[in-house]
Parts: sequence; C-alpha cells; structure tokens
Amino acid sequence: MQKLLLMIQFLTRIPVPVSSRIDDKEFRDGIVFFPMVGLLIGMFVVSIYYIGYLLGGKFLASVAAVSAEAFITGGLHLDGLGDTFDGVYSNRQKERVLEIMKDSRLGTNGALAILFTVLLKIALIYNAPFPDSYPILLLMPVFSRLSIIFASRFSRYARENGLGNIFIGKIHNGHVIISVLWCCIFSLIYIWALAYLPIVFIFSLYYTKHITNIIDGMTGDTLGALCEISEVVYLIYFSILLLIGR
Repeated sequence: MQKLLLMIQFLTRIPVPVSSRIDDKEFRDGIVFFPMVGLLIGMFVVSIYYIGYLLGGKFLASVAAVSAEAFITGGLHLDGLGDTFDGVYSNRQKERVLEIMKDSRLGTNGALAILFTVLLKIALIYNAPFPDSYPILLLMPVFSRLSIIFASRFSRYARENGLGNIFIGKIHNGHVIISVLWCCIFSLIYIWALAYLPIVFIFSLYYTKHITNIIDGMTGDTLGALCEISEVVYLIYFSILLLIGR
C-alpha cells in the first residue's frame, strides 16, 4: 500500500501521506502500480467528462476530459513533451540537446508539440461515440503509463544523474509482467483494449529506439513525451476500430 500511495503522489497532484524514508529500490518497485494510478486518473477524467457533457455537450466534455488529465497530473507529462521536442528536434549535438531539455523555458517546438497533442486528443475524444467513450477514456491513462514501463525496461539512461535514473534501465521483467497483468485485468472493463497491448509495446520500443539514436538513451522528459504521444496513438487505434465497426 505504501508503494501505491508513493506512486499516486509521484504521478498526480492528489495529496497522500507517505513515509519520507523510502529508498530508491522501494521507489523503483512501485512502478508496477503505474497502471493502477492510471486507472485512478482515468476515473477522474471520466467523471469530469460526464460533468462537461451535462453542462455543454460532447465538445465541452472532450475539452474538459483533456483538461482534467492535465490538472490531476500537474502537467507532468506535457512538460516532458515540450522539453523533449525543444531539445531532441533542435538538430544539435547530444550534450546541447540535454541542456535544452533541462531549460525551464518553453521553445517553439515544445509549444507546438503541446498544442497539437492537446488538439488531437480533443478531436479524437470528440469523435468517440457513446457509450464507448467512457471505457476508452477510463483506460487511456492506464495504457499510457504502461508505455513508460516498457520504455524504462528496454532502454538506458542518457544522463549521468536525474530522477529518470531510478527507473530507466533498472527495472526487470518481473515489473513488466506484473504491470501487463494489471492492464489485462483492467481491460476486462472494455475487452477491445486487450488488442492494444501489442501496439503499445511495439510503439514504445520504436519510440525508445528513435530517441536513443539521437541522445544515446532516455530521460524523464522523453518518458513523459512517450506517455502523451502514446495516448494519441491509443485514441487513433480506437477511432479506427470504431470506424470499421470492430
């Protein structure tokens, strides 16, 4: 329970009481609760989506859902998305890219990446028909957090130190298996989500390889970017699935 609370505190703005005496190994082992925290985030997103729909219809509900996720996470992964696009796509050498990613200022690449990601999410959520939109939104944060676990397992850390160093390249297959099992259990809510498992796995590996080719590894920022981009991929998957009538 302590590790779950720690991950809730780490990934969200929800105030939870946790012990200050937590070592890196305990923190690292808490990664298996990422999908569970994702489900908690999904519950909040669905609740706000429902309220938005009652107040102003489907478009307001879609905007409210995207805003709700950004709010409950404190924009943690959107920040990583912006930093990643500012640095990785600046066409600089690795050392300079990492410096840019640490800069708190938001550049044009980062701003555009955040803007287009938010707009795509709103459009794709708006496109999802009732009643499918509820389970789709509920499970979206679950699978996006799973992508972080895949990337952390099959990559190395690009910096000498930093928060991402706790997870990246240091989790083992047991962490991955437990996390995947959580996702399989949660997918019973909406069985079509199971078919997304191999897609998120392949996409996470492809993204990790792409970033590693540029900066020789992954960072906390690139994991955040993966989380955001994988949600767009997830929504595209369901848009296609619903378009062809499953």
